[in-house]
Amino acid sequence: MLPLGVTAQEITYRNDRKQIIYTAPYVSEGPVLVRDLLGRQAWMFMYAHFVFAWAEGAVQVQVSHGTLNGPKMLLWKGVSISAFWSGPALAEFGQAWAVEQMSGRRGTPAVVKDQLP
Repeated sequence: MLPLGVTAQEITYRNDRKQIIYTAPYVSEGPVLVRDLLGRQAWMFMYAHFVFAWAEGAVQVQVSHGTLNGPKMLLWKGVSISAFWSGPALAEFGQAWAVEQMSGRRGTPAVVKDQLP
């Protein structure tokens, strides 16, 4: 029996070798509405350990690495977002942005080599 969200998939290599791999969904938290000590509000959302913070009235989000309640490491200060300020909008944006980032279509893609020089 597999944990909730985990799926088994059989893949076949070019040499006809078969292997079962397991995939699990990325972790997610939020969106949650937070307020700082000065009373300013922001929506926060975490997907695949990318934490998105969107202050009320802002047109850009801050992207960090971490969790909503744990420590965070700032990655990007100003990522443009063109949506009405809301938690669901941030969640939709954050999930799409994170998947695009991890796929290599955003920023500098990772390069994997079969052999070392």
